[in-house]
Amino acid sequence: MASPTTENLSAVKTRLRASFLAQLPPRIEQCRNSLARLSSGAEGQEELQRLHLLFHTIKGSGASFGFAVIAEIAQHGEMVLREILDHHQPVTDELLGVLHQQLQTLEAAQAQDASPGLTEEPNFALPMHIEQAAIDRDQRFVYLCDDDPDQVNQLASQLGCFGYRIVPFTALSDLRQALQGHPLPAAIIMDIMFPEGATAGADLLLELRGQFKQPLPTIFMSSRNDFQMRLNSVKAGGNAFCPKPVNAAEMVESLDYLTNRTPPEPFNILIVDDDPDISRLHASILESAGMTCQVVNVPEQVLEVLEHFRADLVLMDLYMPHCSGLELASLLRQIPGFVSLPIIYVSSETNEARQFKALEVGADGFLVKPISSGRMIEEVRLRAERMRTLRSLMIRDSLTGLFNHNTILQFLELAVAAARRNQCSLCFAMIDVDFFKKVNDQYGHAAGDQVLMALSRTLRLRLRESDLVGRYGGEEFAVVLTDSTLQGAKEMLEQLRLDFSRVQFYAEGQEFHCTFSAGIAEFPTCADSRQLAEVADRALYRAKHEGRNRVALMCVENQEPLTNPSS
Repeated sequence: MASPTTENLSAVKTRLRASFLAQLPPRIEQCRNSLARLSSGAEGQEELQRLHLLFHTIKGSGASFGFAVIAEIAQHGEMVLREILDHHQPVTDELLGVLHQQLQTLEAAQAQDASPGLTEEPNFALPMHIEQAAIDRDQRFVYLCDDDPDQVNQLASQLGCFGYRIVPFTALSDLRQALQGHPLPAAIIMDIMFPEGATAGADLLLELRGQFKQPLPTIFMSSRNDFQMRLNSVKAGGNAFCPKPVNAAEMVESLDYLTNRTPPEPFNILIVDDDPDISRLHASILESAGMTCQVVNVPEQVLEVLEHFRADLVLMDLYMPHCSGLELASLLRQIPGFVSLPIIYVSSETNEARQFKALEVGADGFLVKPISSGRMIEEVRLRAERMRTLRSLMIRDSLTGLFNHNTILQFLELAVAAARRNQCSLCFAMIDVDFFKKVNDQYGHAAGDQVLMALSRTLRLRLRESDLVGRYGGEEFAVVLTDSTLQGAKEMLEQLRLDFSRVQFYAEGQEFHCTFSAGIAEFPTCADSRQLAEVADRALYRAKHEGRNRVALMCVENQEPLTNPSS
């Protein structure tokens, strides 16, 4: 059977409609068997619940697949049974007769309501930060234009320290010619005022913007920081505005955001429904929007699946045999790791009191069948997105956005285990900003935060994608360099150290620079994550003692603790 990802949504629905019709006679036969057992007086309450679930399933599936008449007939039978169950009424011959009549009506409706084709719905796509077409451009390739050569050279040098490749221009005519060629840059940084006029830079971008087939993020600069100049920037389509003198760290923050064209990771959705056709339908809808779905038709398998499938959200049916959605949600909420996992019920239950009861256990929403593809996608996307945000807040440092202390150490343990399996080396580096206390005392804590954010951004952008960076605490950072030798790690950090020392910071009209010291330890010379952290920390202290602004390698032979120097 083809996967939903290889078929368009209309084809999947057509196939599943046929499957529903094929399964309807066996389901009706199951209902007749239940009625026969009820007639004999056996298993009263349990058999009523089983029969109610059968009618409920036929109603929900029928509505979802567009069989309105079948769904309406099944709903009538379901309501009769619900009334009996809620009020503990006895099973009478009159009740059995009504239900037998409903089954006969269902059989007749099956032939009449087998009309082909649902209304075709468009495939939905998750919103991207930047259009996918722009992803092919080099994310670090930037045009910089200012008629002041000194300003251009200085800013190009600063941005280069953060890993951007800057192409400088000092004349609007040269920039115009470059923009009419290919390839386009990832972004443009330019002044608004030029000799040609007070808004010549903005005017040029406004003129050329209609010629671009792809979004071209633009950051405007100006020595004027008034409302009118900022308005000129906005009217020309500027995405950010930086007053002069330019704070390179703040500009890089804007550049990082505007040039981040990496598509978001697909949301992981766990679908729990005892009806295979309905679960496949929901999976195909969500997969058409770029999500990754795992289907479970037996609730007892949910915990096992969640061990290896990192779900952002659970979409579950309310009524299932042996374990209802309410019971499954309660079970998940009793497990610490799943307390905040979003749960949305998808059911044809329309009774508000029963819906609220189901939500009381900690579920996040209730979608009533039938539900449009667009509504399902948006409901799931919004809640899954919130889950991603909450997870990120739990594992990341609020100031720098890097992994926090506990998370980077957990990743270090995992990296060591992987290196041991693959019989390769890895390095762990501890980094500390030199004389950081003096920065805070002399320039203020806002300036200190600026330094920490600049260093975190330098590490994140300049290291490899496979490397992991965390804020260890205060002005200390930790880096896991996978598949790296001690010498290779040293060369990498030495270059970062030199580049960071050239970054200019500004506070209260004053310019200042900062440096960092680093210590590196290597696996397998260090046997485990604990020893890696201890030896890297010892090497860092040695770098501090030897004069700071340097990278020191581990020295396992000499493990005497060093006196902790002031930052």
